Amino acid sequence: MAFTHLHPDHLGWAWHPAPGGDRPAFAHADHLVSEAEWAQRDTLAAHGMREEITALAARVRTVRDGQEIFPGVRVRITAGHTAGHAEYVITSGGQRLIAFGDALHSPIQIDRPEWSCVVDHDPVRSADHRRALVAELERPDTIGFGIHFADVVFGRVRRDGDGPAWRPLDD
Repeated sequence: MAFTHLHPDHLGWAWHPAPGGDRPAFAHADHLVSEAEWAQRDTLAAHGMREEITALAARVRTVRDGQEIFPGVRVRITAGHTAGHAEYVITSGGQRLIAFGDALHSPIQIDRPEWSCVVDHDPVRSADHRRALVAELERPDTIGFGIHFADVVFGRVRRDGDGPAWRPLDD
């Protein structure tokens, strides 16, 4: 399991016990977390996430910027939303997909990258990264995956009208 960051809405069922048991549902899976993100675990635990951090700890494997975690899958550290926020860049057949986690929270940020989320750790750094990410997502060989983009989580950035816009993938 590859986590972009350790906010509760991105941990899913990874730390919950499996139904009818006391072990996590994914007890045998490595839990990939950036080194910088995992280094903040004591702060997260002190702010109400102790149970989650404790449950994940035995399975965490830290990863670093640029590391290939699986053939064709690389980690990219994009601190800003959190101190160790990561994206995962998947390449195959001349195409790539960027799973950008909370670097972008809403399609409106494609055209307004300066608009930060209230929980961004470093709003200036987040905005700078969003600008670069939007430019990258405009490339014709690139698909984005935005977990918070409601029913249009897979898409591309296209310029039309006054600026860039998120466009869902065509069927």
